[in-house]
Amino acid sequence: MKSRMAGFEHDIVMAVWNSKRVWLVHLFANALLFAAFFYWLRIDDESSFHVAISVLMGAAILLCTMWLHAATMDYFHSYHAHTNASFGEAMRMTLARVPAFLVWAVMFGVVLDVVGAAWDYDAQVGGWTRHVLPLLLRKHVSPRGMTSAFVAIVGFVFYFLWPLVFLPVAAQVARFNFRGFFGRPLLNAFRPVRELRFWAVYIVCFVVGMYVPYKFANVIPKENASLHYQTASMVARLGIGYTLLVTAWLVVCSAMARVLESEQEVQAEVSAGKPIAPIVSKA
Repeated sequence: MKSRMAGFEHDIVMAVWNSKRVWLVHLFANALLFAAFFYWLRIDDESSFHVAISVLMGAAILLCTMWLHAATMDYFHSYHAHTNASFGEAMRMTLARVPAFLVWAVMFGVVLDVVGAAWDYDAQVGGWTRHVLPLLLRKHVSPRGMTSAFVAIVGFVFYFLWPLVFLPVAAQVARFNFRGFFGRPLLNAFRPVRELRFWAVYIVCFVVGMYVPYKFANVIPKENASLHYQTASMVARLGIGYTLLVTAWLVVCSAMARVLESEQEVQAEVSAGKPIAPIVSKA
């Protein structure tokens, strides 16, 4: 009998492949939201009218961003649940869940900011940690080594552990509204972090969607290149990096939905007294 994670990688990739319209929506909608955000940063605050426009526009950008990504998570949940719900239906269903999704985003961002702030104290923490080590170990550890270890630990929590733990909660909130923060939906949200295959998918998506675009953005054209060549190079590199970022994010959303849906199917069958049925990959 196949396990409920059978065909996991195939399922999540095919879900994104079969959702090309969702991919195109993200490709253009996120670009528009980025452009609107940078325009919003340049709005003057010389009068109360400008302040009001700034507040309204900022709120609209934030709500549209939350709505887009909540609908995406709900859509992939429906896809892996074999309900054949469209992205438009997911948009309609998640509109009322945007406030709950916003609460999740604030919680996620606050913790991420606190963890990121720890980088400012890497030298102090590294030196203090080495100081409290037993003398036998302290002889073999330099302050720079302890500082590097602390930086690596904070980076692991910032880029991997916290997103892996709390992103599935967002998927549950997108599906169950505020109920996603409590009870069984919240307990189920921790299922993906216990799956090594989900870790592997997330790491691959992080490399493809974050690290590779970062390296692309920092490529320095040859010294004697013309302005036209440098402009074309920058546009091409940023375009490829942005496309990889969008694609990797959709794969992560699909992976979360696949794990969460398999867990809910098993619990439903157990509650009904039925034997656990395997999850068969889509053709």
